[in-house]
Amino acid sequence: MVMDWGLTLRKFVVYGALLILFMLAIGFLALLGVQAYWIALLSGGFLFVQYFFSDKLVLWSTGARVLEENEAPRLHLLVEKLAAEMDIPKPRVAVVQNDMPNAFATGRNKSHAVVAVTTGLLNRLNEHEMEAVLAHEMSHVKNRDMFVVTFASFVVSVISYLVYFAFAMFLSGDNRGRGASMVGWIVSMLFANTIGLIIINTISRYREYGADRGSALTTKNPDWLISALRKISGGEYRKEDAMGLESARALCISPTSGALLELFSTHPPIEKRIAYLEKVKAEMYGY
Repeated sequence: MVMDWGLTLRKFVVYGALLILFMLAIGFLALLGVQAYWIALLSGGFLFVQYFFSDKLVLWSTGARVLEENEAPRLHLLVEKLAAEMDIPKPRVAVVQNDMPNAFATGRNKSHAVVAVTTGLLNRLNEHEMEAVLAHEMSHVKNRDMFVVTFASFVVSVISYLVYFAFAMFLSGDNRGRGASMVGWIVSMLFANTIGLIIINTISRYREYGADRGSALTTKNPDWLISALRKISGGEYRKEDAMGLESARALCISPTSGALLELFSTHPPIEKRIAYLEKVKAEMYGY
């Protein structure tokens, strides 16, 4: 199947901008006179924690429980079948006791991936729809999207700290002490929750399109995912259920909460995703 070059190009532009921002941050540290070993320790330490522990934190915070094969044989069989078709190691399978129909993938690489589904999803989707959702999540695994999100969060965190130190250092020259530190913290929080959030969410939205495409090509039937997305987005759920998945919001197949502007949303609108899947279907069937 022909690659979607338009989507691929947009993803490379965003990833390139992220890498440039990271290099600028490192350069700014050097200009501030920070020694090279401190730069390496700071960036390496942050990346180490994000890379090796972010998946464990996501599983813990959502209450996901890894299932053995005898606990959910049909679910394991679907995951095993999709893993063979995608030529990736079979991820572990987990369930979250949550009535909001959703699913997410986490893990630092293909060999340490986990695919989690909520009880709400298991209770609402038929087998074809479940296969399409699992294929979506496993496309994230195949595309190494979890690492991309982890790296994006890492870069935003580093830049936020740089903003804090820069403002605190410059303002402390005026002997404002604690006030300078407070101003630096406020500005760094504003950055993390505006520009930083926009960067992470833009990457997340492109990942969703790519995973939707991967699901359609793997199952050879985009209508299964279209049907699943309509079911997932069609109901209202308790605020507590949505909050229970908040730590995995960028990893879920469906957003856990709405956003005032698409720019601040982790996912494209359902209508756009369905329109994209219809486009993929036209490519597959030649009409």
